Amino acid sequence: MDSIYLIGFMGSGKTTVAKWLAEKLQLPLQDTDDMVEQAYGMKISDIFEAYGEETFRTFESQVLTQTKTKDCIVSTGGGIIERDINVNWLQNKQVIYLQTSWDVIFNRLKNDATRPIWSDQKKDKQALLRKRESTYLQVATYTVPTDGKTVEQIGSDILDLIYING
Repeated sequence: MDSIYLIGFMGSGKTTVAKWLAEKLQLPLQDTDDMVEQAYGMKISDIFEAYGEETFRTFESQVLTQTKTKDCIVSTGGGIIERDINVNWLQNKQVIYLQTSWDVIFNRLKNDATRPIWSDQKKDKQALLRKRESTYLQVATYTVPTDGKTVEQIGSDILDLIYING
């Protein structure tokens, strides 16, 4: 089976859904954010603070190419599609876009201080979501709307798409 790559904006549920899928399918789970932290020995927020977003994106690109392309569930960072090299690498992979509305994302993250981009008051996060939306849609093999759904419902939607169409 081809690995399943989950993409979407921060707060869309990628990590949570990936854990559910990995358990349900009894497959290993890789999280590119965790892989960056392990490879470079720093929390993502510390990488952003010490080296900036561009360096983090370089690290993220490096770990993306190290993910397993077979028999694995891969949760990616929300900005994985910020670089063309990553978009190109994800082409021809099984990519699921967890499409989540701004209102749901805002309510999930409004008190989350652990995400560097979310915590940056100078960044317009809603504009960033709008900017990324077309790339998420372009890269995705399938798009799964998540608003108002449980993790189980989202996971089941993904499995239905993969097994019906795959």
